[in-house]
Amino acid sequence: MPAPLVSVLVPAWNAGRTITRALDSVLADPDANVQVVVVDDASTDDTAAVVEAIAARDPRVELVRSPTNSGPSAARNLGLPRLRGEWMTFLDSDDRLLPGGLAALVGAATSTDALAVVGQRVWSDGTRTWITGLYDQPDIRRAGRKSLVANPGLMFYASGTGKLFHRSIIEGLVFEGRVLGDQPWTLRALLRAGDRIEVIEDVVYEWDRPAAGSADSSITSRKQGSASLAAESVRVAIGAFRDVCAEADRVLEDPGARRIVAIGYATRLVRADFAGAVERAVTSADPAAAELFHALTAWVRSIPAEVVEGVPAIAVKLLAPPLRRWGGLPADARSAVIGLVRALPPQVAGTRTATPWPWTARWLVRSFGILPPSVAGLLVGAAVGVIRLARRLRAAIGGGTRRGSG
Repeated sequence: MPAPLVSVLVPAWNAGRTITRALDSVLADPDANVQVVVVDDASTDDTAAVVEAIAARDPRVELVRSPTNSGPSAARNLGLPRLRGEWMTFLDSDDRLLPGGLAALVGAATSTDALAVVGQRVWSDGTRTWITGLYDQPDIRRAGRKSLVANPGLMFYASGTGKLFHRSIIEGLVFEGRVLGDQPWTLRALLRAGDRIEVIEDVVYEWDRPAAGSADSSITSRKQGSASLAAESVRVAIGAFRDVCAEADRVLEDPGARRIVAIGYATRLVRADFAGAVERAVTSADPAAAELFHALTAWVRSIPAEVVEGVPAIAVKLLAPPLRRWGGLPADARSAVIGLVRALPPQVAGTRTATPWPWTARWLVRSFGILPPSVAGLLVGAAVGVIRLARRLRAAIGGGTRRGSG
C-alpha cells in the first residue's frame, strides 16, 4: 500500500456520540491522501464499534485497541508507530477539522520548505464560536514564517491539533502524563523545526467546549474547578518544563535564545495553565488549595532563578490572588501560600505588578526570614485587613467628595 501524505492520529475514549463527526471532518474528501489511526482507550461505550463500521467502508481508517484505559498520552503513544504519512497531525475525538482545513495545511506544507505548519483554531459550544484572549496575539494569528525564539507567543498554542508536523522532527518524541501531555511533545517538535514554522491565516480546527448546562459541561466544570487536579497538572509541568528546556539546550546554540524559550514557556504555564486554577481555588476556598500551592512552590523551586525573575506573571497570577483573599483561605492554604512566597526571590514577590501594595509583599518576604510561618501568617492577615479598611475609607471619602461636587 502506498504511503499516505498525511497521517491523522485520533485518541478516543467513550466518544461514541462524537467520533463520527470527527472522522467525517477528515474523510469528507474521498480523494484525500490520508491515513486515520483511531486509538480506542478501552472505551466502555460503542466507540470501537462505530469506528469499525466506518473503517469497513473506508480503508483509510484504522482502529487500534488499548487493553486498558491509560489516558490520552498513552493512547497517542500506542498510535504513533502506526503512522505512515510524510506529515502527521492530531484530532481529538470530540473536535473536528473545519471544511478545507486539512487542504489548507497540506497546501502550505507542500508549497514551502516548512517543517511544521500552524493553522488557526476556534472554540465552539455548538451554537457560537470564539477565540480566547491568550490565543489572540500576533505570534499565533499573523501569518508568516516563524520560530519559537522569534515568536515565543506561539507557545500559547501548544496542543498538537490544528498543525502539521513533518516526520523528520518527531523522531523519538513520546507523550507523558494524563494532563499537559501534549505540550512538551508539540513544543519540542516546533523547536526542532527551527525557523521553518509556517503559520497560515486559515481557520482549520474547531475545539469543542460544551455549552453551560449540558452534561459534558458539568464534567468539564468539575475538572476545571478541582484544585487537586490542577495540582496534578502543576506537578506534570515540572517534567514538561524540564523536557522543553532540554530540547532547547540541544537544538539552540545561543544561551540567549534558550533563555527566551524557557521564559516563554514558563510564562505560558503560569498564565494559561495555572492562573485560572489559582483564582478558582482561592475564590471558592477549595479544601485542596493547599495541595495546589505546595505544587506551585515545587514548580517554582524546580526552575532556574533567572527564569523566575523573568516571569512577572508568577507574582501577578499566583501570589496576588491568595493575598487579596487571605481571610477566606483555609489555614493550611495560608501556610502553603507562605511557602510559595518564601520560594520566590524578593524582587519577584515585591514587584509592583504583583499587588496594589508591593511594600506588603516585600515586607512579608523579609518577615519570613525571621518569623515562624504561623506568626508570619497572622501578620499577613492583619496587613491585608488594614489595607482593606484603608481602601474602604478612601472610597467612602472619595465618594462623599464626588457627591458633594455634583
